[in-house]
Amino acid sequence: MKTKNRTGSRLIIGLVFLFLYAPILLLIIFSFNAGDSSAVWKGFSLHWYAELFRNRLVMESVYTTLLVSLVATAIATVAGTFAAIGLYSLGRRRREALLTVNNIPMMNADIVTGVSLCLFFVAFFQGWGVFAKWFNGLNLSLMGRLLQLPDRLVLGMATLILAHVSFNIPYVILNVAPKLRQMDRNLMDAAQDLGCTWMQAFWKVMLPEIKPGIVSGALIAFTMSIDDFVISYFTAGSANSTLAMTIYGMTKKRVTPVVNAVSTLLFLSVLVLLVISNVKEARQERQGRWSTVRRPGVLDRLAQRAAEPRFSWVRRGLAGGLVCVFVASVSFLSYATGSRPVVNVCSWGEYIDEELIGQFEEMTGIRVNYQTAESNEALYSLLKSGGADYDVIVPSDYMIGRLIAEDMLEPLDYSQIPNFSLIDDRFKNLSYDPENLYTVPYTWGTLGLIYNTALVDEELTSWGALYDDRYAGQVLLINNSRDALGEALLYLGYSVNTTDEREIREAYELVADANRRGVFQGRVMDEVLQAMEGGNAAIATYYAGDYLTMLENNEDLAFVIPEEGANWFVDAMCMLKDAPHRREAHMWINFIASTDANLANMDYIWYASPNREALEKYPAYYEELYGEELDPEIYEIMAAPAELLERCEAYLNLPPETLNLYKKLWTQLGAD
Repeated sequence: MKTKNRTGSRLIIGLVFLFLYAPILLLIIFSFNAGDSSAVWKGFSLHWYAELFRNRLVMESVYTTLLVSLVATAIATVAGTFAAIGLYSLGRRRREALLTVNNIPMMNADIVTGVSLCLFFVAFFQGWGVFAKWFNGLNLSLMGRLLQLPDRLVLGMATLILAHVSFNIPYVILNVAPKLRQMDRNLMDAAQDLGCTWMQAFWKVMLPEIKPGIVSGALIAFTMSIDDFVISYFTAGSANSTLAMTIYGMTKKRVTPVVNAVSTLLFLSVLVLLVISNVKEARQERQGRWSTVRRPGVLDRLAQRAAEPRFSWVRRGLAGGLVCVFVASVSFLSYATGSRPVVNVCSWGEYIDEELIGQFEEMTGIRVNYQTAESNEALYSLLKSGGADYDVIVPSDYMIGRLIAEDMLEPLDYSQIPNFSLIDDRFKNLSYDPENLYTVPYTWGTLGLIYNTALVDEELTSWGALYDDRYAGQVLLINNSRDALGEALLYLGYSVNTTDEREIREAYELVADANRRGVFQGRVMDEVLQAMEGGNAAIATYYAGDYLTMLENNEDLAFVIPEEGANWFVDAMCMLKDAPHRREAHMWINFIASTDANLANMDYIWYASPNREALEKYPAYYEELYGEELDPEIYEIMAAPAELLERCEAYLNLPPETLNLYKKLWTQLGAD
């Protein structure tokens, strides 16, 4: 009976661990995939590990992550340890009350902590600006320019580290406090009665007793810092990006397999660290149990000799060496993540040929801090919260109109952007910027219907396929209210820019009814790439450039602009109001608008260029680069011809009441 129980328990434990670690195992396996898909295996290769060390953006985010984690862990461990000692000295009631307060940040949602820290920093910076202007004005009349305070503070490395420290301290306290409770409260008093100072008693008596708690607290703090996204996202500013932020931002296109490689290395590093820590604690427990019944071994005798006073210099030397390694690591990582002058850019994940960043830096000596956002709405929220200090952003057309209407963009000096003359006239004076004051187009493309010809036995030509019961459970709805309702509006014969509430509600009912009937498999954005590449869905809607990326991994896929028309979009480079690096921003925009940069980008992201010369030269560029002719059908999907664009509409910035209606209906769809 006992054997059966043990077998059942082991089976349950095995299934639990399989459930927990199967996704990580899959990630590790696909880090060795020769292809760039996380759904289609194309053979074993170490290509992505080699590519990892050449990927500037990922490596810089790794440097930043390690720097923040090391510094925050060191500060939080020291501060949390002494805070726990302070709590330990209080009476029982006050100690328990304060420990309850200490537990609140750990039980609280990270999003609340991140937003509150962001708002605190922004409010402090605003107050600081007022104080600095007053102080500098007063000081100028008294002492000239001998002492001038900076009148503008922004989110950056300092706020990122402070946020991580405040986030980690409660975890350190939680681990150190139990060890303090287990310690005899009279030991410290006895040591001081024998002539020790408090600090000597701390080092000789208390520290050895609570060291396991300190080590556990430091390990948890380090792990939490490496893994954190939310706190970093709201406090990092525009010049810093942690690895979690970089991965999360890669949702415009896909999470590159390079991330699989770096995630594998980080997972194995943390696993080894935890194994070493647990093995050490288990060995110490065994030594404690066996010390009275067995003779000490060679390692035990060496440890005893190392603990003797005459070997104290060895211990101090090792401690000093560790401190030097820590300082050297921080110095190296600081150097690797900071230089001047800079330009802060925010775009979409996998939306630039990263070699262009290196070319620009080599050409100009200007460092590019490149960050990514996952959607226009997320970027807008971040800008409105004051949590970003970008110079250049790359939003889509309708969001640009909203930013202009809210006076959040700076007019460009086109005399510093001579390559603007290369932009095709079709992409100038558009509805979102009719006077060409704020923008330089970056890419353009279309939204269309994508379907798997192995699962769909007909040629699709209408948006109606999205709502057809024949494909129930096989349709992916785009997780974007403007696109999802826009497709329904087009199918019903309405404009995607209608402000008629009746028409919008009719489109909503069409989508909601299909949702209730189980037609939709789910709502997705970047997940569509893996789902369609792996043949896990029959129909989806997404952007033409991303379809061409999917086609590389699944030749059964097809793309069509439905007969009712579709959305065509333009993403453009803009400068934010009061951008701190205007000269550098203009230089970056001009560089990216060049023909060579546009050709490289077209080849990398499969989105069409607004540069007239690049559009004309790309077929020849492709043939020269790959030694084969570019398929005309592929080129027509990437750069839709004028007659096809005539059936398409660009999104306009809608009135606030219409946007609120979209938001309300989209929330309601999730609740249905």
